[in-house]
Amino acid sequence: MRFLLYPFSLIIRIITAVRNLLFDLEILSSKSFNIPIICVGNLSIGGSGKTPLINYLTNLLKKKYAVAIISRGYGRRSRCFKYVKETDTAIEVGDEPLLLKNKHPEVIVAVEGNRKKAIVKIMQEFPETDVILLDDGFQHRKIKAGMNILLTSYSLPFFKDHVFPMGKLRESIFSKKRADIFIISKCPDDITNNDKKYIIRNIKPTSNQDVFFSNIKYFDIKNINNINLNIVHKEYNVLLITGISNPSLIIKKIKSQYKKIKHLSYKDHYNYTMSDVREILKEYNKDKSLKKLILTTEKDAVKLIEFKEFFTNINVYVLPIFNSFNKQKEFNNRILDYVEKNKRNN
Repeated sequence: MRFLLYPFSLIIRIITAVRNLLFDLEILSSKSFNIPIICVGNLSIGGSGKTPLINYLTNLLKKKYAVAIISRGYGRRSRCFKYVKETDTAIEVGDEPLLLKNKHPEVIVAVEGNRKKAIVKIMQEFPETDVILLDDGFQHRKIKAGMNILLTSYSLPFFKDHVFPMGKLRESIFSKKRADIFIISKCPDDITNNDKKYIIRNIKPTSNQDVFFSNIKYFDIKNINNINLNIVHKEYNVLLITGISNPSLIIKKIKSQYKKIKHLSYKDHYNYTMSDVREILKEYNKDKSLKKLILTTEKDAVKLIEFKEFFTNINVYVLPIFNSFNKQKEFNNRILDYVEKNKRNN
């Protein structure tokens, strides 16, 4: 069956290769800007951890620099440029931009499919901006970012994948040459040096490309209704709600900590409806245990919070995550050095 998809995969591979060649030959133009631009992207379709990395970079940079984040705003109904506000909904701006704005209210977060247009607008209206982070911009070649960070997941690195629809790649692995940094995301805690050597050997980085390994760490769960509970994990049953591309890591985490788990899985970037809320509450009420809770991801929480009134007196919790790196100091210095050397006042 997979063999039947090869012709379609080959067509997409040829189209993207021709497009990239036209940009490489400068027949199609890429615009450079007089400001540090860090592009975070991947070769695959979703699920590599771009948003946690954007969050990490924002935390790293905002202490010293004025940061702006530009995202397409996947899943939103509108298409026009918009500055994200904390009072917006995921339908208006997309779940990930809203999550980032909630985490960093002092930072400019904008949604716009045309990243070049967005950069021009932000630089005109907020000239004090020091650095721009492009979320999911690796294929947006009309912009020449000063630094390209390419993520690939440990479970399915790009060198083991194929171009869509045979696999999950948006373009050929030869596009890796545009990356300055490779990040192998969602690594297991016990990743070995041999695993790392194997991955690096297959990525084949040049002397100008660095490879870093990251894994997901978890903060303590927090209640969306600000109700404090003294939870002994193993005593509680969990109804896990996820609308993410690959929930395997969070499932593994919850199974290791809680007594019993029931999982309701929705597609990535899913916009919940009242019908879904009824389904969630129905499943929650089926469990007659006195010690039970609903647990969800941060990305899902920004959408489920819109139905907060229906979860009154129900234990609804969020599991926050963050990125941890090997060679974290080296990674941080690489980012900070790039921004400092390319500031507009230099």
